[in-house]
Amino acid sequence: RISFDLLCPRAVLLTVQVPFSLEDPDYKGLELDLKAFCEKHGKPSERLVAFEGTMTGRRFLACAEPEGQNCGFVQWVDEQWPPTMENALLKLWSMVEESKSARVNDNLQSALTIHHLTEEKNKLDADYDKLVKDVHQLVDFQQDRVVDFSYLQSAVTYQHQCRTELVAG
Repeated sequence: RISFDLLCPRAVLLTVQVPFSLEDPDYKGLELDLKAFCEKHGKPSERLVAFEGTMTGRRFLACAEPEGQNCGFVQWVDEQWPPTMENALLKLWSMVEESKSARVNDNLQSALTIHHLTEEKNKLDADYDKLVKDVHQLVDFQQDRVVDFSYLQSAVTYQHQCRTELVAG
C-alpha cells in the first residue's frame, strides 16, 4: 500500500465548513485504504469532489457524518490548482452567478407582468359584467316599449274602427 503522504505530500488538514460537492462515480464512498479518519469522530472519511469556487474539481476527504453532526473535517487529496486554472474557475462561477441573477430578474419581471395582466383581466371582467347587466336592462326596457307600442297600436286600430263605423253609420 502507498501511504497518503507519498500520494499528496502537501495534503492540508482543515476543520472548516465542507465545500459543496458533486457526485463522481469514480471517486465516492468511504476512504478505507488511506489512514484519513475524521479527527473528531474517529471514523473513515468520505470521498468527495468539490463543486465550489476555485476548489471545483479537486478531490477531498471529509467528515462522513450527516449535516448537523458533521464536524467540518476536510483533507485535500489534490493540490491547489495553478493560478490560471483558479482564474478560469472564478470567471466560470461569475458567469454562473450572473446567469442566475439574470434568471431571477427575468422571473421577477414575469411575475410583475402577470400581476398587471391579472389586474387588467379582473377589471375587464368587471366591465364585461356591467356591460352584460346594462344590455339586459336595455333589452327589458325595449320589450316594455314593444308591449306599450302594441297596446297603443291596438288602441289606434280600435279608434280607427270606431271612426269608420261613425262615418258609415
